[in-house]
Amino acid sequence: MKQLLYITILFTFLASCKSRQETTAQQPLPDIKPAPPWVTGRPNSGFKYVGIGFAEKNKGNGYQMEAKKNALYDLASEIKVDISSNSVLYTVQNNNNFNENFNSLIKLSSNDNIEGYTLVDSYENDKQYWVYYQLDKQEYANQKARKKQQTITKAANLIAASFNDEKSQDFSSSLKKRIQAFGILTPYLNEEIVFDPQQSGGINNVFDLTSLIQRQLQSIVVAPQKEIPSLKPYQAVYAPLNYKLELSSKGFLKNFPMLIKSEDEKITINEKTTTNNTGDLQVKANSVEPVNQYVSFALNPDIETLMGTDSVGKAGIALLRQFIQTSSLKVQANVSNINVYINSVEKNLGKESGSNSIENMIQQKFSGPEVRLTDKLSEADFIIESVADTHEDVSSDVLTSNYNIRLAALTINLQLKNKSGEVIYKTQVSDLYGYANSMDKAGLNAYQNPKLKNKLAEALFFLKRKVLVY
Repeated sequence: MKQLLYITILFTFLASCKSRQETTAQQPLPDIKPAPPWVTGRPNSGFKYVGIGFAEKNKGNGYQMEAKKNALYDLASEIKVDISSNSVLYTVQNNNNFNENFNSLIKLSSNDNIEGYTLVDSYENDKQYWVYYQLDKQEYANQKARKKQQTITKAANLIAASFNDEKSQDFSSSLKKRIQAFGILTPYLNEEIVFDPQQSGGINNVFDLTSLIQRQLQSIVVAPQKEIPSLKPYQAVYAPLNYKLELSSKGFLKNFPMLIKSEDEKITINEKTTTNNTGDLQVKANSVEPVNQYVSFALNPDIETLMGTDSVGKAGIALLRQFIQTSSLKVQANVSNINVYINSVEKNLGKESGSNSIENMIQQKFSGPEVRLTDKLSEADFIIESVADTHEDVSSDVLTSNYNIRLAALTINLQLKNKSGEVIYKTQVSDLYGYANSMDKAGLNAYQNPKLKNKLAEALFFLKRKVLVY
């Protein structure tokens, strides 16, 4: 009985497996679309530009956009950019100043430069997605010619407007328009560019435009000065150095940004400034170390700041610099010592003592490369006044009655004045005593007090900080 049961179960199992095999065999395999010919072999058309791109599907949902981007990049690479013998870049290349990086300014660098392309076909399998674009060569050439002419017309209008600004003596606006004109022409510098002279104010081509910009920048000059401005080292605040910029044609250089560079590493300055309505330019120093000689500053037009937020004009500046040559303007300043005049009076009990010990201590404290002590009040940048005097101390009577000793107190009043005579700092040194059998001798001994040197040095330290800031 059990054997019959086992045979029945085995027969049922085998029948089930056979049924599943038959069912599986009857199910059709998924239909895999064969790749079109343009996937395996690039199409060749004499009238069309071709762009083919693909993307891996495992990179996420953006694979279709990635394939399109690659196809348009491929399309752009078919559009060759040839340098005309009449172009600006050709001329630069033959002058051995050409830089391959400038090619990027005139080649198609992004898909935004391509218009009029059409999607021919697309294909995908389980791993990749492919797209195929075409662009009619004649349509592209016509489109490019229209864009070029529109750009040339726009540049010519800017140049013509720049001459009107020049007549109105608006130097900044005139120069800005000319740089803008050059900037919008940069995509076509690999080709011949010709203006209608009547439309562009007599400018025939890009070479005339760059020469015009160079002459305009070279017209900036520094007005002669009666005296060279002066700087003093180690000041808390430096008075600005004043210069005046003019135009060789006529008038002042009004409201124009300039770059300034110190040619001495011991002088640091603000490197950007702007002239005012009368052409005055201020150089503001941040730190000055002693050099005791004339130093120079190089001035250059700050055309990046002039262009402001104009991205097109700014984009052409790097290339424009290859075609214009302007030398830096030079201005000078005299970096000299701080002149200090010392007026020291030393008294004993109200009478001149004939000593100069206090003055000697002040001179020693201010000796150094940054300070020059002068005996001419008219030359002084700062004046130190010291008045020292002795008087009988209130405790002297007690000491006299008990010990027959007299006690004198020494007081030193210090004042710092600027060259205008204004008091900018004052302090006092006290608690210095001398004793002897006579008051006169006690007063003289107060000047010999061993604490005098340290107390005076401390007071002079703070006074010196008003003259020098290290």
